[in-house]
Amino acid sequence: MAANKSFVHRQGFIVTQPVAVNESGWKRYRRIGPAIVVAAVVLGPGSIVSASRVACGEGFDLLWIVPLAGILMIGMTAAAMTIGVCKENTLCGLVADRFGRWAAWVVGLSLLIAITLFQASNNNAMWMAVSGFIGHETVNKWSTLGRASGLLLFNGAIIALVWLGRRDLYRWIERAMAFLVGAMVLSFGASMFASSPDWVDVIGGLIPSLPAPEVDATLASESETIASSDNASIAWLSMAALVATTFSVAGAFYQSYQVKEKGWKRENLSTGLVDVFVGISSLALITGMIYVTAATALHGNIAPEDLTDASVVALSLEPLFGSWARIVFSIGIFAGAASSFLVNALIGGVVFCDAIGTDCRVSSRPVQRATIAALLAGWAVASLAALTEVDLVSFIVIAQSLTVLCFPLLAAVIVWQLHTLERKDVAWPIRVLAWIGLAVVIALSLKTLSGLI
Repeated sequence: MAANKSFVHRQGFIVTQPVAVNESGWKRYRRIGPAIVVAAVVLGPGSIVSASRVACGEGFDLLWIVPLAGILMIGMTAAAMTIGVCKENTLCGLVADRFGRWAAWVVGLSLLIAITLFQASNNNAMWMAVSGFIGHETVNKWSTLGRASGLLLFNGAIIALVWLGRRDLYRWIERAMAFLVGAMVLSFGASMFASSPDWVDVIGGLIPSLPAPEVDATLASESETIASSDNASIAWLSMAALVATTFSVAGAFYQSYQVKEKGWKRENLSTGLVDVFVGISSLALITGMIYVTAATALHGNIAPEDLTDASVVALSLEPLFGSWARIVFSIGIFAGAASSFLVNALIGGVVFCDAIGTDCRVSSRPVQRATIAALLAGWAVASLAALTEVDLVSFIVIAQSLTVLCFPLLAAVIVWQLHTLERKDVAWPIRVLAWIGLAVVIALSLKTLSGLI
């Protein structure tokens, strides 16, 4: 038996709450938390920008993709949760047992590197949130060295929380993420109702359809064909971007580790399914509210390419609703940036430590060191880019390349382990959704890879 599995037997995971099988009512719902953490980390500033840009360009035509992506995310997260409560070993431990420790290293290291690069974007996202509150002009007056120093102080505060809050870190994270998700629901909900959407259009947007290509009637037939092809390509890319804002296999993968932190077993499957439904539904709801706001307020009023970051989205709402709308929307942006900032690095730390066969509990020193390393590496990349005035597009391209290798691999591991479980433990819709999710991830990855080539 691999060392990692024997380690799990010796050490186990910290049970943050006593596990009781026969609970009901309020006590059971108080245990909800792991999927809320997943929702909080998935919905970052990048998701806010992506959803806003697609809605700004396509209107309500692609709104239906949000609940569809939410359903796929529910299926993949439920699959990972089921594996976590039914298997004694962890996912990377199972990979090591079957294929060798080198295979687990491939899974953990690729995820850690990709997350470190995405962490650089999270650092820049904090400035987006600040810009939303105080304006671009004020922030632009600060030197790049001043920005780097400010981000270092923020990372230092997060690192102190990670290092000092050793025993209660996971419980603290659950409570903090629940608060931040609640803040996003309130702020983005207020922005959506302030935009006064036409609910008939909203309902119509939930019916699957593709945006109609806009071609000038005076063009020749050959030009019309080219324009239609371009529009179809743009529509496909918009659909892919919108799916990616909600359907994150990395977040689903981490769910299997969270339920072990909670001490959940096979008897807690029903609680886990409720947790997944509530948490991921919150993610889809928030994304949907952002989409409706942008489709109502920005579609036809601003070019999608002008929405370069989350603060610009907030500033774009000010002429329509006043400065209060910018502040309210910026609160949601800050909540999204703060929620994804720590947990994004933590996911990389946990999975990497599991991959190398060491203690992968959130409270362990190896995970804390790996998480701190991811935080500092993300800060260093963001600061280097700012100091050298290098465009972050190159870093995003690298992150996308690693995602191509990482996410299909993670989804394949989940589907593989799902089919080693007994049929009574896995409802058939979860199996079906997991397979569909794997196919979607592979298709998106191939499309991204072709674009990179």
